Order: sequence, then C-alpha cells, then structure tokens
Amino acid sequence: MTSAENDRSVEHERLVKALIQELKSQGFEIVNAASEGYAPCAEVEGYFPDVKAVNRKKDFVVFGLAKTCSELEDKLTEEQFKFFSHRFMHGGKSSGSAVPFCIAITKGWEKQLDAFLTKLKLEQKKNIFKYAF
Repeated sequence: MTSAENDRSVEHERLVKALIQELKSQGFEIVNAASEGYAPCAEVEGYFPDVKAVNRKKDFVVFGLAKTCSELEDKLTEEQFKFFSHRFMHGGKSSGSAVPFCIAITKGWEKQLDAFLTKLKLEQKKNIFKYAF
C-alpha cells in the first residue's frame, strides 16, 4: 500500500467512525459497519455500504458511505451514489418510503460533493443526507 493509499484508508476509517457516531446520536442502531467492532456490511445488489443502521421503532434502514476527497470522482462512487439514493423500503411500517442515504465527506469538500451530486442529477433528492467531518 502506498502512503497515499494509506492516508486515504486512514481518512476513510475516520469518516466511517464519525458517521457511526452521528447516526447513533440520532438514535439509530448500527447493524453493520466498515469499522472495528462491527461485522462488515453485506453486499446490496453488488454494492457494499460503509454503514447500515436501523430505526426499529419506525421500521426502516439507513445506508451510509464515507468518501475521501480523491474518491469523489471515482466511477465506483458514481455508481454507489446512484444506487443507494434510489432505494425504497420493501416492507414494514415504512414500506415504499425512500431509504435514507448518508454521505460522509472530509470537512472543506462540501462544494465538491454538491457539484458531484449535481453532475449525477441527485442534488434534489430528499433522502440524501450530507455530513462533513
């Protein structure tokens, strides 16, 4: 692993942990996460979220991705954003509702994230929640 890859990995891990804390503070239960102490997230139709959380009272799931600055223009990131932003609940009390999709980005890169979402025509989606840590 190059030092640049290691830096990205460390930053990605930091963002995942920050997103976990944010979701916990909002009352979500973290089911899976790409972080120490959690089982990794299962594949969802070919894609792996960084965090999967649930709200058992409202009977819905939340998916989260952490993205470093260098990952914002990746083809994989583009595919993941399109996929996770278009998910709907399949059962329970929240059946038919859009699945909340949380994106964690490094503080200072909010404008780049907004531009990327606009490029993907996702800027108007009400189920996308952006966090800068």
